[in-house]
Amino acid sequence: MEQGQTSPFAFRPRLVFWETTRACLLACRHCRAEAEPTPRPGELTTEEGFALLEAIAGFGAPPPLVVFTGGDLLMRADIDRLLGRAHALGLTTAVSPAVTGKLTREQIARFAELRVHSLSVSLDGMEAVHDRIRGVAGTFRRSVGALREAMRLGLAVQVNTVVMRPTIPDLPDLAALLLDEGVPVWEVFFLVPTGRAAQDLLPTAWEIWDVLHFLLDVGRFGLTVRTVEGPFLRRVLRERLEEGRFGGPLWARLSGRFTAGRGAPKEEGYPRLRRGTLDGDGIVFVAYDGEIYPGGLLPLSLGNVRRDSLVEVYRSHPLLKAIRARAFDGPCGSCADRFTCGGSRARAYVLTGDPLGSDPSCLRAWAA
Repeated sequence: MEQGQTSPFAFRPRLVFWETTRACLLACRHCRAEAEPTPRPGELTTEEGFALLEAIAGFGAPPPLVVFTGGDLLMRADIDRLLGRAHALGLTTAVSPAVTGKLTREQIARFAELRVHSLSVSLDGMEAVHDRIRGVAGTFRRSVGALREAMRLGLAVQVNTVVMRPTIPDLPDLAALLLDEGVPVWEVFFLVPTGRAAQDLLPTAWEIWDVLHFLLDVGRFGLTVRTVEGPFLRRVLRERLEEGRFGGPLWARLSGRFTAGRGAPKEEGYPRLRRGTLDGDGIVFVAYDGEIYPGGLLPLSLGNVRRDSLVEVYRSHPLLKAIRARAFDGPCGSCADRFTCGGSRARAYVLTGDPLGSDPSCLRAWAA
């Protein structure tokens, strides 16, 4: 590793994702977990869940944020007990429930009572697009209602959106909706074709680059934008600031539609982007059956919490140490932006078979 490039996440991750179950009542077109209506055999029991939370607390202070996800975490009858134990251990928690009939006002209030810090809701497009992708009519309207209720109760909220070919045209209207609703954070996921996500949903490198330019524009209007499996946002920002590069026709259409009639942006410049996380560098994922992965979209097992120490796996596994050192092959390995970007390790693995390879969705790696 180059001098001065030690990962700030070498000792503890920023985020631990726990896939509490793969049961879910939705039928999302792109579901990573290939969720089904009933739980799969082998889920961690309540007591094993308590042990996992104790292991996460073992990373030391400040402990990682624990994101309870799924499937749908509300398909577990013990979810309130698990959240209560996390709070008792001093862990900060976030929940990412599916928006079904289980996400009632009473349940959102219960999250607040259990000191859940934040709640994320998925919106992949406007009503027609979102409901078609999620496979259940009415999901869009219920999702907007859940956001409003969570904000009314003082929960921090964010909206998660997957960038795939069917959702790109709706991004300007969705960004406008989030601003109008007062949603503070937009977490934008760039598709990794795994699980039920077919490769024909994956945008081209050119489309991804233009969407990133659009997101930079949105961030100037007061909405905090974060990207998942899209760390090239930092490279795009540097190129815009230092080289005067902007996007192509798709960017012009998206940004033109979003900014029309909106007036001047709140920010004179662009928000400062700190070093982000990558799968295995600031992030670790525990599956429903205890398997440990670098991230939820990188299905490469590192061990299992039933027999292995999560802390030791995260700190010492050779693959994670290589990711943190940016010991990559191909264009990602020689890129000047590898420590601020690094490409999607999940997409590199799914599309090339090598988690340390170059991300084919990076426009610069694609052109090399």
